[in-house]
Amino acid sequence: MNQNIAINFFSPVRCKTDPDTGRRICIVTEGNFILEVGSEPFPGFQTNEAPLADVVDLLAQKGERLHRVYCLVTPQCLSAEMGGEDRGLVVEEHGERSKYPSQFEFWCSRMKRLRPALVETDFIPILLHYHEDTLIEDIESQVASLTERIKADAGGFAEWHACHIYADITGGARYVTMMMTSVMQFLQYDGMRVEKMIYADFKTLSLENRIFDVHGTLDVYKLVAGADAFVSYGISRTIEEYFDYDAESGTSGKPISDALKGVLRAMHTFSDAIQICQTGNIPPALSALSTAITIFLDVPEEDRTVDDRMFMQLIDTITEGYGELLGETEDEAERYVPIIRWCIEKGLLQQAMTLATEWLPVCFVRQGIVYPVSAYMPCAERSVDRMHPGWMQNFIINSTQYWNAIQTMCVDTYKPILTDALEHGIVPERAPSLVLSYCKLGQTFQHLRENPAEIRTLPEDVLWLYELVCTQIEKEKDGQRWTVPKLLQDGAAWARIKSKLLNKILEKKNNPLVFRLLGIQKCKFPSGSSDDLDRRWAAWEDTWTKMLETMGIVQTDCGRKHMMSCLRAYFYLREQRNQVNHATAENTLGRREIVGLLDNVLAELSAAASNSQEER
Repeated sequence: MNQNIAINFFSPVRCKTDPDTGRRICIVTEGNFILEVGSEPFPGFQTNEAPLADVVDLLAQKGERLHRVYCLVTPQCLSAEMGGEDRGLVVEEHGERSKYPSQFEFWCSRMKRLRPALVETDFIPILLHYHEDTLIEDIESQVASLTERIKADAGGFAEWHACHIYADITGGARYVTMMMTSVMQFLQYDGMRVEKMIYADFKTLSLENRIFDVHGTLDVYKLVAGADAFVSYGISRTIEEYFDYDAESGTSGKPISDALKGVLRAMHTFSDAIQICQTGNIPPALSALSTAITIFLDVPEEDRTVDDRMFMQLIDTITEGYGELLGETEDEAERYVPIIRWCIEKGLLQQAMTLATEWLPVCFVRQGIVYPVSAYMPCAERSVDRMHPGWMQNFIINSTQYWNAIQTMCVDTYKPILTDALEHGIVPERAPSLVLSYCKLGQTFQHLRENPAEIRTLPEDVLWLYELVCTQIEKEKDGQRWTVPKLLQDGAAWARIKSKLLNKILEKKNNPLVFRLLGIQKCKFPSGSSDDLDRRWAAWEDTWTKMLETMGIVQTDCGRKHMMSCLRAYFYLREQRNQVNHATAENTLGRREIVGLLDNVLAELSAAASNSQEER
């Protein structure tokens, strides 16, 4: 059930000295007020009467009532029994005089008479004390105290969302209005809803005394808070709430231009992308936001609604907050590093780590830090998997897949050629020397079977192939010793040779045949499966060093030193990101250390890119 709460600053009742008794007397002189509902004017006297009557009538229309009224009261208006200094007053109303303990109690009595629905309402005075030398501290203390009291009376957290607040901001010193505004901000944050901010105008804004709802002035805080949330964290929810904007339908509860709806739609899209960390959606979302803002800025002044103009006051802050992220670019990858830096600055470290892990490999390749040699570029482009659908990501993260793709390409290319050479003696021009060795083996096989003594005269490369076959047979025969003479005398020798040289050996990863076909010095890659992080890096470093210097299947424009510095910084960042994502026990780094890892890899990339440009 809803709890309806009113807050006001109790304004003193106008009094004068009775010439007959010398005591204070209040003579009630009523004036008509036009309320928001109803056709009958309200006979108001004291400042807070018409606003409270307005709230009671509004709630009555919905079949509801007011549960509590919190009144900020100075000591001069409260009786001594309530902690105040008021010694009572006489009130003359419609020719009759009555005595009351205090101004506040007179007001409560009169309001219950004018609006009987208030009989069951609790009127709660909140005594205001302040001193000139500690005014700020006093105000802050009173804000906290009033907020605590309202929350406590409302019940537990679960009940706060059902609390509806009606604030009368007519009376009191200016600081009291700011104080009430602060209280309402706190209460809204806790889930309570400010329904109205009521102001009783005494023929200033209109020709008659009238009640106005100025709730929109409080909404401005939400607009500013929404802009701040979007600039600070990329969150669009609050600013969408201000405009009552629905992203699914593209509609707004406020009269705004289509151009502003376009900005809100673009903000919503970017907010979703950055919060969920949809790496592929973030750059296009920023492009769309940049375009939407440009369109909005081009709307003629005379075509802008009031709410458009309100948003215009924040547009500079938003564009400044996003800076180069909104700049024009033909290649979305140019935004990668600025977006990562923006996430770091905003404290979005999880997003920064994820984006750096996904995007920096692209930067490494495109900026010439490390990339495939042109002859094997198709192999790199084909090396993708479900986790890393972009080949540049896979090239850096799973470099051995690139090497495996090269081997597969080599086997697919040379297997038919080796078959023709072995079985038919056909050797294409400019074929690798190993093809000719296959041809010689095929040509000499039958002769050697008949003349085994001539094995000693075989060319070294042909003898190497025979011995390779023997070694493979030994592995398959549980270590049984096989020699070339024994192989030649075996009845299935030819079938064994073809099977091993064209299938078993050729199709194995890192086999010596592939190294010879590619003209690459044979390498052995260390295992990267160690539980020790530094050992895993050492294995990764060794792999990249061999691919660069020994095998020559990757190249760099910035030099080995810068290349390895970038790869090392990226390796340690990616390892830590995996620890964070999986919430492992090894995830012991704090915020500062993670920022250090991010700053380091970006600094290494910048230095390497600069050196790469100098080299070019």
